[in-house]
Amino acid sequence: MADAPLTPEERDALAAELALGVLDGDARAAALRSLLADPDFAPGMIDAWEHRLAALYDDYVPVAPPGALWAGIETRLGEGSLREPVIRQLRRWRAGALGAGAIAASLAFVMLLRPSAPVPLSVPAPVAVAQMVGASDGPMILARYDPASGDLTLRPTGIGSDTLAPELWIIPADGKPRSLGLITDGAESRIVVDPSYRPLLTEGATLAVTMEAMSGAPHDAPSSAPIAAGKISLL
Repeated sequence: MADAPLTPEERDALAAELALGVLDGDARAAALRSLLADPDFAPGMIDAWEHRLAALYDDYVPVAPPGALWAGIETRLGEGSLREPVIRQLRRWRAGALGAGAIAASLAFVMLLRPSAPVPLSVPAPVAVAQMVGASDGPMILARYDPASGDLTLRPTGIGSDTLAPELWIIPADGKPRSLGLITDGAESRIVVDPSYRPLLTEGATLAVTMEAMSGAPHDAPSSAPIAAGKISLL
């Protein structure tokens, strides 16, 4: 099966790596194969990177170490059986340091050129809301439901009753009311919805309030018409 085509960012990064010369052996061969198999690749991309990187060297003046530096080190070592092995080791260190510096600089360029990984964005959990209203001068109840915790917060106003209490109902698509419990007029109420009822609080379901006797709550069914009702909306 053919490899997936390169993205513009991948194509540009490979051209930069080839221009820097940081790829060798199998890695270089694989990069060249990928680019040559890409219909949108042009050899001029590598030339463009070489030209772009060459301009960076114009800002730096090469400084050679003093000519007597290494000779002085050799002189301080003096004569003896350890002199030649140590000198050979120092020369290897010098060559290794130069090579490591070049590799580190090249890798720094490549890291800057590669596109950074996208940062995942956190998606807020959905929240259900409803506004239950009745007659124009009647009660109004605002509801906010958090599906993650099962918390239902209500702010009822204008209900008023001395003998009966407002009871909240969820009416899903099947039309059968289920009691969520009594609420308090004029004060914020919080209900932890029974886990078996939580799937019913979905988009388009109805929340309603009826006036019921305080004893026996939650009731199996409402005994009167709702004084306020409203549809649930997910935000």
